[in-house]
Amino acid sequence: MMQMKMMMSTTCAGFLSVALMLIAASHHLVVESFAPAKVIGVARSPITLFYQEGTSSEQQMNIDTSKALHIIDSNHEAILNNPLSLPVLVDCYTNKCGPCKLIERSLEQALPKFTTSSDDNQSRPRLHFVKWDAESTDISKEFMSILREHDMTFRKLPTLLLFIDGLPVVLKSGMMSAAAIDRFLEEHLPDGELKGGERRPRVGPEGALGVSTRKMNR
Repeated sequence: MMQMKMMMSTTCAGFLSVALMLIAASHHLVVESFAPAKVIGVARSPITLFYQEGTSSEQQMNIDTSKALHIIDSNHEAILNNPLSLPVLVDCYTNKCGPCKLIERSLEQALPKFTTSSDDNQSRPRLHFVKWDAESTDISKEFMSILREHDMTFRKLPTLLLFIDGLPVVLKSGMMSAAAIDRFLEEHLPDGELKGGERRPRVGPEGALGVSTRKMNR
């Protein structure tokens, strides 16, 4: 009789252990099945506008304009109102335009003077350079509406558009040499060169020389 009681006690203890294990396993499965899924965040890189690092002695090197950012509706506000508040030069082109390919050489020679910052932080870029494919009308409707609003429409390519304070202030169409592009930018940039080698003040809250850029003529 004593042996039977011991066997029953052992059997009950075994069943109890098995039951506890099953409950624990069931609880674990329930917890796992309702555990929140891990959310994998996708880091969005900020828009990097085109300019190159280099010392003043390297500023005469040519740049690769093919690496320039293309302006479209999804990024035009961030480009035109960039964090550095720099003017933006837009090269308007199409892939079928022969002169557009030729002006690339002139831009590559002229732009380092304006888009290069020094390694010692003694100077910063004077403008940002981007490109606009004039055939990409389906993804640049808002950008085109800005041009129409400020009477900056054009029919000839290539065309260079200069934006200051987020607004188009001047355009120039047709093939240009590197020297012509240099003169165009120095004439219209807020900190462009004056006679005697002096520079105008940088663009301020009211635009170039304290005059609203909305009143500037082409």
